[in-house]
Amino acid sequence: MKKMDVKKDMENSMEELQELLQRTETIQKINALQEQTAVEIFSWPAYSGKDRLKRGIRKYLLRQAVPPMDRYSWPNAMLAGGLSQLQKVTRDSRSAEILKKYFDRWIRKGMPLYYVDNAANGMPLLDLYESTGEEKYLEAASRIAAFLKEHKKDEQENIPYRRKDMSHIYADTIGMTAPFLCRYGNLRGESGLVKLGVMQIVHFLDCGMDEKTGLPYHGFDSRTGMKYGVVGWGRAVGWLMMGIAETLSCLPEQTPQFPFMQGHLQRLTRAVAEYQRQDGSFSWLLPASEGHADTSATAMIACAILAGIRRGCLEEDWAEQVKAAAEFLLSCMKNGRVEQCSAECMAFAEYPQRYGSYPWGDGPALKLFAMLEEVE
Repeated sequence: MKKMDVKKDMENSMEELQELLQRTETIQKINALQEQTAVEIFSWPAYSGKDRLKRGIRKYLLRQAVPPMDRYSWPNAMLAGGLSQLQKVTRDSRSAEILKKYFDRWIRKGMPLYYVDNAANGMPLLDLYESTGEEKYLEAASRIAAFLKEHKKDEQENIPYRRKDMSHIYADTIGMTAPFLCRYGNLRGESGLVKLGVMQIVHFLDCGMDEKTGLPYHGFDSRTGMKYGVVGWGRAVGWLMMGIAETLSCLPEQTPQFPFMQGHLQRLTRAVAEYQRQDGSFSWLLPASEGHADTSATAMIACAILAGIRRGCLEEDWAEQVKAAAEFLLSCMKNGRVEQCSAECMAFAEYPQRYGSYPWGDGPALKLFAMLEEVE
C-alpha cells in the first residue's frame, strides 16, 4: 500500500475514533470507570475478615512467611497509570487529587519497596512531578531508580522478577521497569540507568521470543536459555509491547538500540494483529482463537500500538485495530468496571481460567481511552 493511501486510511480511522469518544454512552462509561478507579486504587487488595484471620494464623501461630499487605504493587500502579494519563490529557483535577493522595500516603509510610512490582509506580510518579513541579515526587522516583539500580541482577544485568529465582526473566518486568529507567535516566542525565532499561528489552527480544510465531514466551531462564510459560500469553504480550513502545517514546532516535527495538515492535505488532478477533478482542492466550477473551490483554496491547503510532514508530496503519479494541472494551464496561478480565497469573504456566473485574483490566482501559483523547 502506498504511503499516501496509508495516511488517508489512518486519518479516516482517527476520525472514527473521535466519533466513538464523543458518544454519550462512551463518555458516561469512561466517567464511571474513572470514579471506580479513584476508589479501587486505595482498596486493592481487598482482604476479607477470613483472609485476615488466615494471615494472622500463618504469621503468628505457624511462624510462616506472609507476603506484606502492599497497596503500592503493580495492580495499584496500573490504576495510577490510568488516572495519570487522564490527568495529563484533560487536566482533570479529580484525578490529580487522587494521585497526590495515593503517592503522599506512600511517601509518609517511608515508601517500602518490596518487589520489582512496586517500580511500576515510577512512570505515574514522574508524570505527577512534571505536572506539579513538587520535588518530593521526583525524590520518590529517585528512590525507585535506586532500588532498581541496586537490585540483584543476573550475569547479563537482567532484573529478575523475584530474587529467589535469579535467572527467571519475565516479560512483565520489561513493562514495569524499562520505560521508567529510560525516562528517569534521561531526566537526570544518568546514562547508566538508560542503558540498564534498554538492555532489559534487548535481552528479552534476543532470548524470550518464539521464532515460529514471532510472539513472546512468558519468560526465559537466563542461565540455561530455556524458555518458559506459553507462547503468546496475552498479558505477557501486553507487558512487552508496552515496555518497548513506552521506552521508544522516552528515547531519542539517535540511541544505538532504537532501530533494533523499533523493528521488533513493528514485527511484533504485525504478528499480534493476526490474532485479533472479529469483535476486536484478544484472547487470554493469543493463539487460542476459541478461548476466553481477555480485556486486560486487549487494553494493554491497544495502548502499546497507540503509543507506537504516536511516536511514529509503526509504519503501517493500525488505528482500525485500536478502534476495534476500544469498542470491545466499551462493550465490557459495566458499573464502572471492566469485565472479562483474566485473573492474576501466579507463575510461569499458571494462568487461572477465572474472569471478572480486576485493576489490571480497569487501569489499562482507562489509560487507553485517555490516550485516545490526544488523537488528532
